[in-house]
Amino acid sequence: MVITSAPAYVATSEVLKVVHPMDLTPLRFLLAALVLGLYFLMSKRRLSLRKEDAPKVIGISLLGYGAYGTLLNIGQTTVPAGTTSLLLNTSPVFAFTLAYLVLGERTSRQGLFGMAIAVVGIVVVTLFGSANLGFDWNALIVLVAALVLAVSLICQQPVLATIPPVEIVFWGCLLGGLATLPLAPYDIRPEAWRPVTLAALVVLVVCSTVLACSFWNISLAETNVAAGGSLLFAVPVFSLFLGWLLLGQVPTTGAVAGGGFALGGVILLGRTQSAQLLADHKDRVLDS
Repeated sequence: MVITSAPAYVATSEVLKVVHPMDLTPLRFLLAALVLGLYFLMSKRRLSLRKEDAPKVIGISLLGYGAYGTLLNIGQTTVPAGTTSLLLNTSPVFAFTLAYLVLGERTSRQGLFGMAIAVVGIVVVTLFGSANLGFDWNALIVLVAALVLAVSLICQQPVLATIPPVEIVFWGCLLGGLATLPLAPYDIRPEAWRPVTLAALVVLVVCSTVLACSFWNISLAETNVAAGGSLLFAVPVFSLFLGWLLLGQVPTTGAVAGGGFALGGVILLGRTQSAQLLADHKDRVLDS
């Protein structure tokens, strides 16, 4: 999952050199929906979406794919790939906060301490994660994308009990891509494309959308958002390395220091939630 998720931000940065950010959202997700549709067709798997689940799936698609993808693309026009990855991988913290407030999910003092550390890291990355002088508002847009993603993951969690994880990715890509088509300026400019642009788009669609989102949903079906998020703690490390190696994006001291705090907090919160899940499971077994 880490290997498939890490290249997403580098690939996005590369494609955005020639593709308008509002064009990339439908391009990315509709191509991913096509790949998944062919997979379902060739494997002869039937779609299991029920009418009663349709409103939830539409909401998840609009938030977790359409809105999230658009905000991410806009933010990455100036925010480096590694810094974007650092900010986005704090979404489990937002997700748990919402679950704590809305769903009443529990955590320990250690979990709350992890949240506090992550928030400090987020502030540092947002304020000092860019090499440009002054505050980069696009970093705040990426942070909003993380919040939107967290809301969609909270909404998606109960749906995973009735719809297969990979099918949710298919509907999310299809509906999210279609919803963002009216916003696209259709400024694709194929004459400006280079082989590296096409390669980046293939990686973004196949590796970092079809595979990464599918693996992510499969893991979430077995756990919760905060615990599952700890599985992705290594993604920013690979993204920072790939951004430096392929795009020449050298991470700032603020990005590295703040990212370390943020990821440490996410890992601590994730481990706390995993322990809580295990304890709850033991309690259910004893009760039965």
